[in-house]
Amino acid sequence: MAASYPTRIILAFRSGGVCAFPTCGKHLTYDAKVGDDTYVGEAAHIRGEKPIAARYDAAMTDAERDNVRNLVYMCTDHHTVIDKVEADWPVADLQALKEKHEAQVKQAMEEAFADVAFPELQTAVSWVLTQPPASDGTFDLLAPDEKIKKNALSNSARHIIAAGLSSRATVAAYVEAETQLDPDFPERLKAGFLEEYFGQRKLGHRGDELFELMCAFAQRGLRKQGDRTAGIAVLVYLFEICDVFEK
Repeated sequence: MAASYPTRIILAFRSGGVCAFPTCGKHLTYDAKVGDDTYVGEAAHIRGEKPIAARYDAAMTDAERDNVRNLVYMCTDHHTVIDKVEADWPVADLQALKEKHEAQVKQAMEEAFADVAFPELQTAVSWVLTQPPASDGTFDLLAPDEKIKKNALSNSARHIIAAGLSSRATVAAYVEAETQLDPDFPERLKAGFLEEYFGQRKLGHRGDELFELMCAFAQRGLRKQGDRTAGIAVLVYLFEICDVFEK
């Protein structure tokens, strides 16, 4: 077995698309000439995937080995380092490395909500120009707490949503400004997220897994922290006002 594609996407999102190895900081995204950019980082196993692999734990199930909790996002070089020089990288050190890196990414994202402005939002939703308007869905306001419970989201997702709501007025003003130029803009914006949302639900994703996949979708192709956070701000805005996520 190997980590599934959705698991690798969630891992990349948690890592900010950057190698988690200390001092590396390499952006692991391929800038595609056609279509969406692609994450090219590797899902490195903390406890090895196979009996001959570094730090293999026979007591684990295959599902546990390929769970995002047992994976750390790295470039090819540093993936090789932690596996080839196993003595330098025991399980405890890799777990600590992963936790520290992912916590720093999350903190940077939440702090950046305060600086989200029109330029970042424009970059984050540039794809909307080619998106046809939605043919279904509504823009009915629903209390975020109620929606969080309905979708069985954890405190981690709740914190991201709460931070994102601090940018709600800015996102709303931006959407209103764009609507003056393109009356279909709100429906185009909603359509892209709804298509991804229903596609992921059809594949069986729910709860935090679905939320993080949607966060990754909102950040696709974005590298600057401000732009990536703006993408999440838009997702949180839609989370509150329309049927992206179950009501």
